[in-house]
Amino acid sequence: MKEIILSKTLNIFKKLLFIHLIFLSLMSIFRLIFVNYYNPLNDEEMNIFMLDIIEAFTLGLRLDLTVIGYIQIIPTLVLIVLYYIKKEFLLNLANKFLIYYLFLTYLLVSLLLFCDFAFYSYFKDHINILFFGLIDDDTKALIITMWQNYNVIMILSIFFIYLYILYKTIKFIILKQDKEIKSFFYIKISFVIFIILFLLNFLAVRGTFGMYPLGKMIPNVSTNAFINQISQNGFRAFTSAYGIRKKYLKREYNLIEETSYKNNIQDAFRVIKGSNNIDETNLLNNIKYKTRKIDDKDYNIIVIMVESFGSHILEYNSEKFNILGDLKKHFEVDTLLTNFISSGNGTISSLQALLLNIPHRPKSFAFSQSIYKQTAFSYTSAFLYNNANYDTSFIYGGDLSWRNLGTFIKFQDYNNVEGKINIYNHLKNKNEYKSKKEDDYFHPWGVFDEYLYEYILDKLEQSSKKQFIVALSTNNHPPYNIPNDYVENSLIFSDKLKNHITGSLSLVKKRLASYAYALNSVGVFLTKFKKTKFTDNTIIVITADNNTIDGIMKYDDKKLFNSKNIPLYFYLPKELKAKLNINTKVAGSHKDIFPTLYNLTLKDTSYLALGNDLFDSTTEHYGFNGSMIVNTNDSIFKLKSLKEKTNEKALKYYKASLAVTEYLITQTHKKNKKHK
Repeated sequence: MKEIILSKTLNIFKKLLFIHLIFLSLMSIFRLIFVNYYNPLNDEEMNIFMLDIIEAFTLGLRLDLTVIGYIQIIPTLVLIVLYYIKKEFLLNLANKFLIYYLFLTYLLVSLLLFCDFAFYSYFKDHINILFFGLIDDDTKALIITMWQNYNVIMILSIFFIYLYILYKTIKFIILKQDKEIKSFFYIKISFVIFIILFLLNFLAVRGTFGMYPLGKMIPNVSTNAFINQISQNGFRAFTSAYGIRKKYLKREYNLIEETSYKNNIQDAFRVIKGSNNIDETNLLNNIKYKTRKIDDKDYNIIVIMVESFGSHILEYNSEKFNILGDLKKHFEVDTLLTNFISSGNGTISSLQALLLNIPHRPKSFAFSQSIYKQTAFSYTSAFLYNNANYDTSFIYGGDLSWRNLGTFIKFQDYNNVEGKINIYNHLKNKNEYKSKKEDDYFHPWGVFDEYLYEYILDKLEQSSKKQFIVALSTNNHPPYNIPNDYVENSLIFSDKLKNHITGSLSLVKKRLASYAYALNSVGVFLTKFKKTKFTDNTIIVITADNNTIDGIMKYDDKKLFNSKNIPLYFYLPKELKAKLNINTKVAGSHKDIFPTLYNLTLKDTSYLALGNDLFDSTTEHYGFNGSMIVNTNDSIFKLKSLKEKTNEKALKYYKASLAVTEYLITQTHKKNKKHK
């Protein structure tokens, strides 16, 4: 009886091993598809990095094996226990249970692999903490996006066929008739066999004999960033992101500790101030400044953040590839800063950096979806402009429920917080729009951009007091719709551009058509504005949230910079512009926009900020991106981790800025709680 039970147990282990090897092969095939689809390397680079690529696949295989190891833990423990119970019917029951257990676990892993593939197409990174923010996105819009951008029926059909084959394969192998097994590599002592199997399972989970488990510390195998991405898989990326999310929700997120300023936050302020002489009684006084307005004139202020308006694709602009449209002439005659990078890699991260005058905090959640969602950050722009007797408005072309944004913005002292319905209700009764149907105004994520800009112009023209308007567009976003009556500019792709595109060319063409519409809409808005009476008393700033075009582009040079580069445009009245000494190559990011505007528009006003006035040539300027990237006027740097020690001045300044940012946020939050 003992030999029969051992034989049956080892037969099950053998079948499990065979099934795992098949799925391990499928994961490697999926990795090959990933590389083939997203590969930005040309043939010459492929040859140069071939050994690195092979090493990345080998490392990926080891990482995939850790996933298999986790799946195998329960079968290993159950089978060992059942062996010692010595009830054959329980082993038969376990055998049938494993069919469903393996299918469900492989289904979960497969789903995460597919999700990771899709996530990479947008963020050019494996699943990270931004993945959980998608839960709070507009679900209906996400479904429409998928439906319009992808052949959903074909994808689902292939996926269900794959699941059917997977299930049948597992069932066939598990129910296959047993063969007698008397030993495990000539070992017949059951206790020794199970110790070996348990240790092998443990090693598979750990993935290495090194100090850190493979999933916790994935080594780089190449100097090329994309090759280092090859090894990761969707399951491990998801578990890593989920761990970060759990820490955040438990409030274990401590940026001051991460940047090595725990118990010495004063040193961070010394780095920011560039002096050992700081106010230690009230640390926030060290980031308090007073505006230096150069005239006595009042100005309206309009700040527009355009969805996914990356800079690099603009280099291909021509008569045949007219991506800029009506915006081109304004870029040529007005002020365009070209050394500017996005604060975050998603809309919400860059938007909150803009609104709060801070760098984006790596691995953090959106303020509007955190404990800060009802915190009034009283040092920010709307509070200052309300005190200066402005009418303050935040206008979003989408639903204000997105990321709980509307609620958060109301606490930031905006008099008017308006979304797509406000825009639609205002426009639908105007004579020029009465012939339009409701659907003509909208795409899945909000109103078409032209209507957002029309609404801003109307607000300006109907105003009876100074206007401060911050607006966020929605149009250059999957599924990349444009209005039915829009006449598209020529977008003929040159061979050079085609050679720098990754992924599906048909989808890229749709994406860039939407991009061109979004930019042309901004250009038309500026053209109309310049025909109004407000040209002498209005400042307009136009920028982007991020460069998601990076997800479909490969670069010849300046890869790190080009991946984060976005434009920053200023329309400045002639008299004001003549008084300024502007360096269009100055480095910066979203944290710097409002400090620049404060000094142009507010007289003798104190303000707190982590950013600097971009038009101040006496200050050192840095752009910060949440991927731990720092841009200076002539260089760009990247940290491997916030704990990394560095002597590079720009990186030290960045780490200190993050620590001070966390201090500012927590102190403001505490102050709010006291006053409630």
